[in-house]
Amino acid sequence: MRHFLILDIGGTKTTAVVFNEEGTPITNFKVKPSRTYEGEDAVFQNTVEVAYEILAEAKITKEDIVGIGVAAPGPLDYKTGMIIDVPMMGWKNFPLGPKLCEEFGAPVFVENDGNLGALAEATIGVAKGEETVLYQTISTGCGGGIAINGKIFHGHSGFAGEFGHISINFAGPRCGCGGSGCFELYASGTAVTHRMRRDIKCGIKSLAFESIGYDPNKVDGKILAEAAEKNDPYAIDLLTQEGYYIGVGLSNLINMFDPDVIVLAGGMVKSDKYFWKSMMNEIKRHACFHVSEDRIRISQLNDQVVAYGAYVMAKEAIDGTL
Repeated sequence: MRHFLILDIGGTKTTAVVFNEEGTPITNFKVKPSRTYEGEDAVFQNTVEVAYEILAEAKITKEDIVGIGVAAPGPLDYKTGMIIDVPMMGWKNFPLGPKLCEEFGAPVFVENDGNLGALAEATIGVAKGEETVLYQTISTGCGGGIAINGKIFHGHSGFAGEFGHISINFAGPRCGCGGSGCFELYASGTAVTHRMRRDIKCGIKSLAFESIGYDPNKVDGKILAEAAEKNDPYAIDLLTQEGYYIGVGLSNLINMFDPDVIVLAGGMVKSDKYFWKSMMNEIKRHACFHVSEDRIRISQLNDQVVAYGAYVMAKEAIDGTL
């Protein structure tokens, strides 16, 4: 039986899991903090540690691994496994793939997490069998990916699918990417958190804020979702506004790609029942042609979608079908 070691290295947490060759996880999805901002060696060693821990849980050794699939933040060079520049990890021209290959003695395949989300949804997820699939995660940030006929579309330089940095307001605030008014600055979980902190300081009342004693340092998306479930007007209004921003962003993607399906994933998407109507209203208002609601789908893999994509990538690479 062949085994694949899968690592999903995110900004806040790193996930490790072992898959068998049939695509079934044989361990739990083990999660550890990513040790961001502690330096490149600390982040790398943390990744290695969680990898060995999951191998022990699977009761196998590194010699039993035929391939390693890694999801990592970008920008990166998927051909070489080089991380080009990720300040939170301390990685600049960091040879992540080669270093993991040296450590574990198995082929390593590194890819942007958004691309792997698109690959997973197009091959085993809610968009399986569709020709053109866009993947949009709305979480801490807003990542994206494109899959065409079940294969990742990288573009000329390997960076296609940076949907979070499509501007939806050229007069908006500056973004870390160098642009202004990027989608990520309005629709991400981070953007929603900033609004909530602002509103606490302005004295706005909400069940969401009551649950944390009106402490702005404790604000997160979870309290907003919980308050919406209790029919809190503020929480529902904020999620309705979130739908507006998501709809504006997705309408741009629809006008550019006319995709068969757009799959949404990420923490904010778990509150889709509160933003769905306003999102679709904006899509209908801004899209150049009719878009049926069934073309926008919610990931069923959600928190694990990137890991599944990394498995698909690694297996296809080993089998020579990537």
